[in-house]
Amino acid sequence: MEDKRFNFNDITDFEKHIELSIPNFLTLDNIFRNITHEYAQPESTVVDLGCSTGRFLTSLNQIPTCEYMGIDTVDMEQRRDGFLFIQGDCEAVLPEIHQTSVVVSMFFLQFLGKHQRRRVLNIIKPMLDAGGILLIAEKVFLNDSRLQQIIHKLHIQEKRKGFTDTEILDKDLKLSVSMYCKTEQELMNELNEIGVVSKVWQSFNFMGFMVAGKQT
Repeated sequence: MEDKRFNFNDITDFEKHIELSIPNFLTLDNIFRNITHEYAQPESTVVDLGCSTGRFLTSLNQIPTCEYMGIDTVDMEQRRDGFLFIQGDCEAVLPEIHQTSVVVSMFFLQFLGKHQRRRVLNIIKPMLDAGGILLIAEKVFLNDSRLQQIIHKLHIQEKRKGFTDTEILDKDLKLSVSMYCKTEQELMNELNEIGVVSKVWQSFNFMGFMVAGKQT
């Protein structure tokens, strides 16, 4: 049977593709980079879940005694050097990492089914309680359905600047069986369960947050 899911390794220039797909992506990238610089600690680990090419990790000013690790199920042909790459399931790898100061999930968790997503967040929560942070960006459904429709139309217009209508439709069809978006309220409820949430970026219906451990 043909696999109709979205395959990141099929993209010729993955980094450019992401920039064209997500409005103001480079602003998000810069915000997450600067927050990581502030919170990364010596003798700890910065983990990028779904690291793809390793673009984010290799753009950081790296602390010599801090380990920079990317986890992904796909070893992309365009993957960069300059960080520790682990090919595997993050649910299996994360429990083996100690002293984590920053966990990054840039449009990654939304590709996990709800049960695995919950298990992964349960693994991350103790890391936040120990003083780490989670940087998470996701595409969401806005709570107001009318507003969601307006913003969606605007996003399609933006994507037409870089893609044909056929390419847009083909990708949407593949993502419909690969990506599991939450409503804005569902996402906020979920993140509030594991820590203190601060929204740090929004463009259209794409949002970025920092989640820190709750003070006890």
